[in-house]
Amino acid sequence: MLTHRIWIWIAAGVAIALVVARGVWLYWESLTWPTADGQITRIDIERKRGTGIPSGYYYCATFAYDFPDRIGKRVSGTWYKNFSSEEGAREFAERELPVGKSVVVRYSPKNPAGLNDLELDSWTYTGDRPTSLFS
Repeated sequence: MLTHRIWIWIAAGVAIALVVARGVWLYWESLTWPTADGQITRIDIERKRGTGIPSGYYYCATFAYDFPDRIGKRVSGTWYKNFSSEEGAREFAERELPVGKSVVVRYSPKNPAGLNDLELDSWTYTGDRPTSLFS
């Protein structure tokens, strides 16, 4: 007979597996979602206390954007990226996603306000954009 502790581990494993399965399912489903042309409308940079970071703080840049859904209704969404300095966050915002910049948004046709995200290239996520083609 299984002990109480083993049942707890089994329940935790099943819960983790369900969360991972839902994430994979949502990812695969999102590949078929439509895209819309949107625009960055606001940038907020906020200092936050972190855990495990030597300085204890980091800066979160949140980018708000608007886009039209399939019937033309304006919908808003947000995307964020964390930085080690406020200066780094502001430089990224000015360089990659300034207010007014056109962006592509992928959204769920069933719930565009709740499930949407920017279509960004890997350089936008990592900051590894080359400064020259010959570097």
